[in-house]
Amino acid sequence: MISDDDIAAMSHDERRDLIRRLAGPGRRRVWHLRLLVVSAVLLVPWIAYLAATLPDTHTVRHWRLAWVSFDLVLLAMFVTTAVLVSRRHRAASLVGFALGVLLVCDAGLDLLTTDRAGLWWALASAAVVELPLAALLMTEAIRSPAP
Repeated sequence: MISDDDIAAMSHDERRDLIRRLAGPGRRRVWHLRLLVVSAVLLVPWIAYLAATLPDTHTVRHWRLAWVSFDLVLLAMFVTTAVLVSRRHRAASLVGFALGVLLVCDAGLDLLTTDRAGLWWALASAAVVELPLAALLMTEAIRSPAP
C-alpha cells in the first residue's frame, strides 16, 4: 500500500507514471467495450445483407486447401495448448478456450457443408469428438484461475 508520504516523496515523473498505471486498464477496458459494441452493431446489417443476397448453393475453388488449412490450424492449436499446459503457462487456458471455439466451428461447418452420405459421419464426429472436447477445453479455461 502506498501512503500519502510515499506519494509526496515521488518525483513528478514517478507520480505521472503511477497515475498512468492506475488509470490505464480502465481506459483500455472502455475502449475495448466500445469497439465490441460498435462491431456488434455493424454486424447486424451485414448479416441481413448476406441473408438477403447470398445464393443457397455455390461451387467453391480450393475446397481441399480450405479444409486442410483449417485442420492444420487445429493441429497447431492442439500442439500449442499441449505445450502451454505442460509448461503450466498462464496462456494455456486462453489458447485452450480458443481451440474449443475452433472445434465448435469445425463441427458446425462439417454439418452444414456435408452431403447426405457424409451426414452421419459429421454428426458422429461432432457428438463424440469435437463438441465434447470443445466443452472440456472451454470449461477448464473458465475454471482456471485468472493470471
